[in-house]
Order: sequence, then structure tokens, then C-alpha cells
Amino acid sequence: MNSEEQNIRAHIPMYDLLDAVCALQGGLELDKFADKNYALSHALNRLFGYMTPEAKGEFNAWVDRKGWKTKEKIILK
Repeated sequence: MNSEEQNIRAHIPMYDLLDAVCALQGGLELDKFADKNYALSHALNRLFGYMTPEAKGEFNAWVDRKGWKTKEKIILK
């Protein structure tokens, strides 16, 4: 992504932005890590939908490099 693409501004509705910010602020007050992670995931999901396809691809590539999305094997019996 070049600098021109980085300067593209997405119009996010105020209520979605406010919802994401409130989730992040509320997540700071929680004690358990799982609850904090849920609040962060909620905020990211609200804002991820407004990203351009190129930005989403770059974000997913960055997450893959970090190794956060490890694949799990599910065995059904």
C-alpha cells in the first residue's frame, strides 16, 4: 500500500465509531483476559468492515506474519 492509498479516508458512521470506542474503554476495566479480548475483537469487527479490500489484505498478511491465527485441528467423533 503506497502513501496515497494510506491517506484514503473512510466515512464511518458515528454510532459505529462510538460503539467501538466504548467497547475498548469498557475492555480496559475488565479483569479477565478473555473478557478484554472479547471487547477488543468487538471493536475490531466494527471497524474492519470499513477498510478497503487492499487494507484488509495487508492487515491479514500482517496477522499471518505474527502467527496469531494458528490453525487448529478439529476432530469430530
